[in-house]
Amino acid sequence: MKTNRLKKLTKNLFSVSLLLLISQHAHALQLLDGVEGKTLFVKVSMRDLNSIAIEGGKVRLIKAADDSMLTGSADALTGQALIKPLVKDPFGIFVFSQSGKRYSLVLQPQDIPVESIVIREPLALPSVSKNNRVDKSSSYEVQIKTMIQALAGNGAALGLEEHKTWKEIRLWQGSSFALERSLSSQSLIGEQYKLINNSNQAMVISEQEFYVQGVLAVAVTDISIAPGNSSVVYVVKRKEGAH
Repeated sequence: MKTNRLKKLTKNLFSVSLLLLISQHAHALQLLDGVEGKTLFVKVSMRDLNSIAIEGGKVRLIKAADDSMLTGSADALTGQALIKPLVKDPFGIFVFSQSGKRYSLVLQPQDIPVESIVIREPLALPSVSKNNRVDKSSSYEVQIKTMIQALAGNGAALGLEEHKTWKEIRLWQGSSFALERSLSSQSLIGEQYKLINNSNQAMVISEQEFYVQGVLAVAVTDISIAPGNSSVVYVVKRKEGAH
């Protein structure tokens, strides 16, 4: 299963300016390119709560044509929505993002485990000062995508310097967070972390929580972590002194 998830990650790389999410555990992840005016078809579980998230943003509102078809709503704190269909036939909903965009989804209820749906919004690369310049060329984007591929697979095979470690970092109460592995190229550093839920409640995380100065991209394998389970967090940073 892990190998299949890694293949799925490399196949669905996000652009450099976007937040990256992937899935490797029991539930499936559906990555959708958000285009206003285009209808997106998604599978959802009939028996479990499904999550809908906006990559790099927040879900403001979920609206079905008939409220009797759907239960659940968007959470203002996490920016995600947890929903469950109340009917067996496919039906449409609108997903409103905080950026003001509206996406049309057709939910296809099925007797399957929980599904995680992530809508990718097209965003421009962030503006930066002359003293903190980011190379906006396509080659720079390719480097970051390549680093994510390497973190998901075999970095040594791509000629990157690899270092394995286990460095625990204090993060949140009821969790363990540790740096497992790092890769280094001429201009980038890729880091692989493991986040373990040690509490007795499900943990819902946001990729935005891992963005600090110098971070260019974040990928989280699971945004919802059951008690005792773990998620892998990939972080790509600009290498100190690189231009």
